[in-house]
Amino acid sequence: MTKQQGQIDDRMQSKLIRIPLSEALGIKKGVNAIIGSGGKSSLLKSLSLELSQKGSVLLTTSTHILPFSHCENICFSDENISSSSENISILNENALISDENVSTLKEKILLPGEDIHSGEEALKNSKVLFQRKVLSLWNKSKSPILCLGTLGKNGKLSPFPLPFSTLEQMADYVLVEADGSKRLPGKAHGQNEPQIPKESQRTILVFGASALHKPISEVIHRVEIFQNFFTPTLPPDTLLTKELLLQAFRKENLGDCLFVNQLDCLTKKEAEELLLFLQKGLGKMVCGGSLKEGSAHPELFIL
Repeated sequence: MTKQQGQIDDRMQSKLIRIPLSEALGIKKGVNAIIGSGGKSSLLKSLSLELSQKGSVLLTTSTHILPFSHCENICFSDENISSSSENISILNENALISDENVSTLKEKILLPGEDIHSGEEALKNSKVLFQRKVLSLWNKSKSPILCLGTLGKNGKLSPFPLPFSTLEQMADYVLVEADGSKRLPGKAHGQNEPQIPKESQRTILVFGASALHKPISEVIHRVEIFQNFFTPTLPPDTLLTKELLLQAFRKENLGDCLFVNQLDCLTKKEAEELLLFLQKGLGKMVCGGSLKEGSAHPELFIL
């Protein structure tokens, strides 16, 4: 038994306590990635509200994300630029999103101008201009939380056209949604998933407890991958147990920390037993709570 495992076993008898969410998850200044399913956006909202009491927070994605209603959203529109062009020379901060699904949000769109140049030096200068323009639009003292993304036709945001190495220079905390899940509480990851930035200092894996004791075909995104974690292959009507969940987590070995969301669907005893079981089996930090309200101070349980 390793020293770390021994320390975890020694804590098994301790009571569940409540501490700040960012502290429980070990969120650090710089880039932090949120992966998995069952509450990534809610976790991003709760963390941003909490961390905004300490400093500035950028919300963004390496895949796709919806704009947030609790903060300002600055979106780049590349509709008039070919997919191969990354150069930005003129940005117009006065255009507003007109999509009816997000028209009530506080948003600005950055639009490329006609003066588009090519070449390595021009690209470098354009990105510097882009960074400065975003910072000029962001009043950190008034609105410490900002969401950045590239606007898509469906109202979702894709990655912002600045590298994460630049974004981490623009705020105290950069929180990245680095996974997709089709709004299901559980997920198995494909070959190119998740999309964790190399700059990420901490990666939090999210799982929704509402998936437990239900057919895996109904609650797991990419269920065919999940089925093949096991020998023999699991049938699609298999009920998801905590034992199967632990085996899947071990198989994927993702995340520095596991956050179990939706614990409000379990009794307090069931929630405690689940967290203890997963932490002992994974040998890493496991905590949980209910983030459906996306509040700055959710009820949180940690060993």
